[in-house]
Amino acid sequence: MHVLFRIGSYGARAAAAALAVVVFAAGGLAQADVDKQLVKKQNEQGKVLLQKQEYEKAAATFRKLTEVAPKDAAGWQLLGYSLHAAGKLDEALPAHLRAAEFPQVASVAAYNVACVHALQGRPDQAIEWLGKAVEAGFADPEQVQGDPDFASLKDDARFQKLVQEIAVKAKAAPALKPFAQTVERRNARLAWFGKQGSPGQLAIDWSPVPWTEKYGEAVAAGKLVGKRWRFGADFWTRLDSSVDLKIGGVAVPAGYYYLTAMQRDAETFVLTLHDAGAVQKQHLDAFRVDLLQGGIDVVLAHETAGEAAAALAIELLPAKGKLGGAVLAIRFGPHLLQAKVEAALGKPAG
Repeated sequence: MHVLFRIGSYGARAAAAALAVVVFAAGGLAQADVDKQLVKKQNEQGKVLLQKQEYEKAAATFRKLTEVAPKDAAGWQLLGYSLHAAGKLDEALPAHLRAAEFPQVASVAAYNVACVHALQGRPDQAIEWLGKAVEAGFADPEQVQGDPDFASLKDDARFQKLVQEIAVKAKAAPALKPFAQTVERRNARLAWFGKQGSPGQLAIDWSPVPWTEKYGEAVAAGKLVGKRWRFGADFWTRLDSSVDLKIGGVAVPAGYYYLTAMQRDAETFVLTLHDAGAVQKQHLDAFRVDLLQGGIDVVLAHETAGEAAAALAIELLPAKGKLGGAVLAIRFGPHLLQAKVEAALGKPAG
């Protein structure tokens, strides 16, 4: 198994954080601004390529990032991962070693170095670097025990001892760990204005998810039927409206909502609006969307679009000739989901 801050329980938590870490080299203000934009661009492009499993292209992207920002810990970590995932272990090793110099990614980078040594038949170096990973904070015994990269070390007493140390460390580790992210958010907003001000407006913000064929295959195979989706990446997709609405003919009181989606059957897709305050009282993060119950269900009209959207896109389009009328349009890959929106516009405040 290859590595992105190790795939697994530890890796899944740390990987997203890695994608958000950006450390810029010191320099003049103008050059720093240029470098910042380049790093942001390369980081975003690399993240999309990783999600599409286009590892060689991702490696080329993260290599450019490290050239612009050689002190970017996440850039080195993701470069190593991309090369490792592409099967280029000889090229991945130097990137893993460089990443291991940064404290924020040292534990997993050292683990990745150990994986390369184990795969290439160097047990002594593999044990040494797995030990360094433990010293740097690695504490996921299930990951180590189930990792096929270490198949050649299973009978090594030194490896077994390290697994025991990791298990002890995992029990002593704090139950909660900080998790920092900086992610892209997009916003679709529709407001009505007149000479006396605005009688109302609504907005939806979300983190885009790149479309890949795996989603199309899942929809076609019915694997998503009956399952609630987060409807966006990372944090909740949110709707904020200052006026009462009707969406798809369903009444939606003015308020603040978290949005989820579900495929009810082969052709029926449902958007559900959950009261944000009620969700917050449950202390539910968006990754546990499966625990949500209830909400306001809106059935969306579904059709196949002519041109596939590269990532999740949401629009609020004003209806022609109807004040307060609009269309909610959601595009993801070749799928177009729509619902009519009616806003109960009153008098402007003030």
